[in-house]
Amino acid sequence: MGELGTMGGTRDFLPDEMIRREYVIDTLKTIFRKYGFEPLETPAIERWETLAGKYGEEGEKLIYHVVSSGSLGTLKAGERTEHALRYDLTVPLARVMGMYGDQMVADPADLKKQSRRLPRPFKRYQIQPVWRGDRPGEGRYREFHQCDADVVGSTSPMVETELIALTVEAFRVLGFADFTVKINHRQLLKGLIEQAGIAPAKEATVLTSIDKLDKLPPEKVRLELADKGLSADQVDILFQVIALEGTSEQVLEGARSLLSASEAAQRGIGKLAKLLNYLEALGVDNAHYRIDLALARGLDYYTGTIFETVTAAKVGSVGAGGRYDRLIYDLSGGKADQPACGTSFGLDRILAAMDQLGLFASLRRAGEVLVLHFGDPGVSQACFELVRGLREAGVRAELGYHEEPFTPNGMRQQLGYANEKGFAYAVIVGPDEMAQGQAALRDLTTRRQEKIPLATAGQLIVGRLRP
Repeated sequence: MGELGTMGGTRDFLPDEMIRREYVIDTLKTIFRKYGFEPLETPAIERWETLAGKYGEEGEKLIYHVVSSGSLGTLKAGERTEHALRYDLTVPLARVMGMYGDQMVADPADLKKQSRRLPRPFKRYQIQPVWRGDRPGEGRYREFHQCDADVVGSTSPMVETELIALTVEAFRVLGFADFTVKINHRQLLKGLIEQAGIAPAKEATVLTSIDKLDKLPPEKVRLELADKGLSADQVDILFQVIALEGTSEQVLEGARSLLSASEAAQRGIGKLAKLLNYLEALGVDNAHYRIDLALARGLDYYTGTIFETVTAAKVGSVGAGGRYDRLIYDLSGGKADQPACGTSFGLDRILAAMDQLGLFASLRRAGEVLVLHFGDPGVSQACFELVRGLREAGVRAELGYHEEPFTPNGMRQQLGYANEKGFAYAVIVGPDEMAQGQAALRDLTTRRQEKIPLATAGQLIVGRLRP
């Protein structure tokens, strides 16, 4: 047997890390539900035809194919497989809408009355792993979780407004102070490409290059665009717009002037202006969002507003999303036609950013109270009753796994476990405490210990933990 290990770009998550992950996931779930989103899960494996052609030329190269061991002998070189691992959560959502979006179900209380199986608009959140054949790096993995919230069935810019508001709230609750949601519109970019005289067939590849401006210096992006066949004048026209700076309103005014000949660009600018008005009306802090015309989001399925969240940490974007009004129609072969818009939080990137910024300093392990256990007559029963009462009150309480009668060494072993796991309190009930009708309560942070009445120990501890 070879050396034990995991595949590159994948990881085991031990309890310390899982506590952090669950903290972020629970925070996001709470906010998703607060905004009216409902949960959804889809299979890890999708049909290849479901995923193909949805992520652009570079994205499609990163899709993992799935082959059963029984099919290996019949698979020919270069042949596509029937199945692939999920690349993101957006395309599976589109498949779900194509399959169930128009289904009607009877009301159990009134069988003559029917309603949609999925309400419209359908607001769903989904937190599951996705896979990409990417090169592992800082904050970049082959297997990682996405945390998505999407609205299907509305073209209103109020959808984008709420998704951005949700994003700002989520990052503030997680403790981030310095973060920005960058916003742009694909129609504006489409108009810019038209005005630069670039062929529509090159739109996707041009946007892919522009989208690298947050990773590469402008000179390298210019060279890449030139290598793709753009003239120096065309590249200059692109950069004249995407390099606009100032407040969001100033950037839009500059774009409105420079792209006055493009109807598509003017439509995009108008929608972004309305979005800014809605964000202001909803009271979203404008210190945390801005128009950025260099944002391109290379995925082919975006049709309208696009956005991406960055923080002070050096991990790249920690969330992104946008409007994709044609994806469900295209995926269902025209059977379902629903506009959609969503946002995706990169769990692993968020965790890496929080770690860099020291936002986990106050996060403790799950345990609150350890009730030490000893096998002396009467002591065991008292310990069981105490831990049961604490749990019924909602306290995260554990019972020490020690069967022998009280000894100093048995107490030290259990207290060692309590300290390793980061409990707030330990409760010691030995033969002496039982005889006195007392318990010893040790604060494991301050190391102070006091005697408390055994009969009311549970009440007292709950009062300290839930003041």
